[in-house]
Amino acid sequence: MENKMLDNKIETFMMVAHLKSYTKAAESLFISQPAVSQQIRQLEEEFGVKLFNYEKRKLFLTTEGKELLKFAESVKVQTKNIKIKMKLSDKQSSPLNFATTFSLSNNDAWKIVDYYRSQRSKKIVCQTFNTQQCLEALNNGKIDFALIEGNFKQDDYDKVIIRNEPFIAVGKRELGIEAKKEYDLRELINYPLIYREQGSGSLEITRQILGMRNLSPIDFKQEYQIGSLSLFRRMLLDGVGIGFCYQCLLTDELDDGIIQKIKIKNMEVAHPISLVWLKGNDQLKEEIQVVKEILK
Repeated sequence: MENKMLDNKIETFMMVAHLKSYTKAAESLFISQPAVSQQIRQLEEEFGVKLFNYEKRKLFLTTEGKELLKFAESVKVQTKNIKIKMKLSDKQSSPLNFATTFSLSNNDAWKIVDYYRSQRSKKIVCQTFNTQQCLEALNNGKIDFALIEGNFKQDDYDKVIIRNEPFIAVGKRELGIEAKKEYDLRELINYPLIYREQGSGSLEITRQILGMRNLSPIDFKQEYQIGSLSLFRRMLLDGVGIGFCYQCLLTDELDDGIIQKIKIKNMEVAHPISLVWLKGNDQLKEEIQVVKEILK
């Protein structure tokens, strides 16, 4: 077993939960299927709850099972972090592993890296993902914290809000966009729409904005769904179409007049930029406070 601080029965439970199969869990753990079933029954007796149910021959976690899985994963991640810190020499501080969403990977990520680079004994690992991938990296213990935008299920995480960032529509003047005009959202369907990939917080907010007018990307003249942030920016700046994004993504270009904000009637949207980490990870309290001050 990788994590001896967790009871073997809990490890077995986690394997069944992730693989959704007693048989596959038994194969992965190199034990018999009856042994897996017995350990799950023992856990259910200890906690006095049902952990799994079958629905149409498929295995699902119960509400109590989901709660136990959250707790077990949190313990596993914290145990891994403690082991790493204990193995490091006195001369070397623990590595800083974090991620930001693509939209925040320039200014905000640089502020964090710039602060910590003076601490030469600290290894810095900074990754960029979309919102969903950041949360998955947290759950899997690959990163300590994430800086994310957009909506997410908050029950599993602790967070602090760094700021509220305007979410705006943008387009080039060459498309025929008038800087002083206030558009009805439906007027914009005559333009091509450039929008982000599945799992992106920006895509979720874009869909919400369009949905308020019973619109979707398919209603626009042409649609481009782009998974690369650099290509998304390039297409907007080259005038391929209009798009919705966080203002911080194009701050300099907006200030210089290279691209302009599209004024839309009754649309003033701002969403929180959140610093997020696994719930109950008290080891990060000091680090989180430092990062919060950096990003003020």
